[in-house]
This record gives sequence, structure tokens and C-alpha cells, in this order.
Amino acid sequence: MIKITSENLGKFNAHYPRLVAIITAHAAGRTNAMTVAWHTPISFTPPLYGVSVAPNRFTYRLIIESQQFGINFLPIEAAQLAAAIGGSKGQNINKFHKFNIAVEEPVKTSVPILKEAYAAYECQLVDDVAYGDHKLLVGEIVAVHTGKESFTPEEVLDLHNVNPLLYLGHDTYLTTATDSLLHLDKKVYGERALTNHSVNDDQWFI
Repeated sequence: MIKITSENLGKFNAHYPRLVAIITAHAAGRTNAMTVAWHTPISFTPPLYGVSVAPNRFTYRLIIESQQFGINFLPIEAAQLAAAIGGSKGQNINKFHKFNIAVEEPVKTSVPILKEAYAAYECQLVDDVAYGDHKLLVGEIVAVHTGKESFTPEEVLDLHNVNPLLYLGHDTYLTTATDSLLHLDKKVYGERALTNHSVNDDQWFI
């Protein structure tokens, strides 16, 4: 593959595609939802999850006031909802009323849980750190909501039942394809240096 090297970063979109998430927050009687692609797990123990939010966002102010936020993961069927949430301002409208967003009750916080989400986390804010023009909000996961058919017994997303919503950048969405699934045992592949096998040998693929 021929590569082009440049110091002109542009939007540095090479990290896409990424899983779409809807951040939800509630404080002082006001509720909002925000579409994000910049989010990540941080720790198993304690269970920490982080989301990058610009501090001028209405959602950011609600999270700081309530010290709580929700992370909702949506299927591709909810792409239009994600685009609508991302293209509107919660300071001007109530997105839940405007877009008829169905919600379920949280169990440990006051954040809305989207009914269309195949999985969701309730988070208690534990850190708020500035990095450049964004804030990294880190929350401890205090409750998890999952669809009964969404995950396998190994707790892996079941792509036969869920088509996760991914973001490619430039207002472009996509999902996964089940015919691209590969189960590759990392222990087996980690020992490849002790054998004469290439990692690209067909016999390594399951």
C-alpha cells in the first residue's frame, strides 16, 4: 500500500469507523441527548467509561450539574434518530419530545435510557479533564442495560440479532457484515513465532 505523509492533519479521520453512542443527561428538570463517536472504555476495575465532549455543549453542562450521564448504543435502524439528535441543539428544543424518543427507567441514576438501544450504561461522573478543545468525562458504570437477544453467552455482540450503528465521518453511517466475522484465538496467534506458520495461512482462519 502506497502511503501519503503530511503534516496537514485536516480532520484526521483515520480513526473511523467508530461505534455511535447517544449520551443522555438530566439535571434540574431538563433532559438532553447528544450523538457522539468519541468515547471509550477505560478500566475494568473499577468499571470506567469515558466520553469526549466540548465544554460549550448543553449536555456537558447537564452532566457537570448532575454528576451523571448515560451511554446508549444503537442499531443501524436508529441511524436517522442519531442524525436528528446530532443535528439539533438541546438548549433550544426538547429532543425527546421533538423526535418522540422512547425511554426506559434508569435504576441507579436519573439519566434516560433509550428504548431503541441494544445496550446502555448508567455512569456516575468521577473525573472531568480538559484535553485541547474537549473535556474527557470519565464515569464509573453503576448499571448496565442489555437486550435479551443482543449478546451471545460469551457476552459478545450477536451480529445475527443486532446490526450496530457505526460512523464513518462526514455524516456517513454503516454497519457490520456477518460474513466478515473471524474468530482468531490470540493465544494461538501469539505463539506463531514458535512455528513455521504464517499468520496469513488459510488454516489459521476459523
